[in-house]
Amino acid sequence: MITTKDIQEKLDILKQDIEKETSPILDSLDKKQKKHLKKTLQSAEPSEYFGQDFTKLGELIDLMSELQLIKGDKKMNKKMKSMRERNTDVVATAAKLRKNYEQLYRQLQSVVYPGKQGDLR
Repeated sequence: MITTKDIQEKLDILKQDIEKETSPILDSLDKKQKKHLKKTLQSAEPSEYFGQDFTKLGELIDLMSELQLIKGDKKMNKKMKSMRERNTDVVATAAKLRKNYEQLYRQLQSVVYPGKQGDLR
């Protein structure tokens, strides 16, 4: 059963879409430029995959350590410890970059779509 709330939510979504289209920046561009800007903005939106590679690298380092491939080799143990520490540093840096990336993306999105508050899903 469709409720009044459902209808209102759909109207709000349609209103947001209409507000998007009344962007002064987009209105000042020709059709090709507008399409290119919209497509580029959409493709630059942050995704959940931003830090997965770094996490996978950490898992690989941990797995190699757990498999005792380096158990008797002090030099390799030291090297794996160093790699684990470097990966931790990279993950911390990636988290900071992710936050900065999202903030910058929201600012750019608000320039193109001034009526939209940049939700990232």
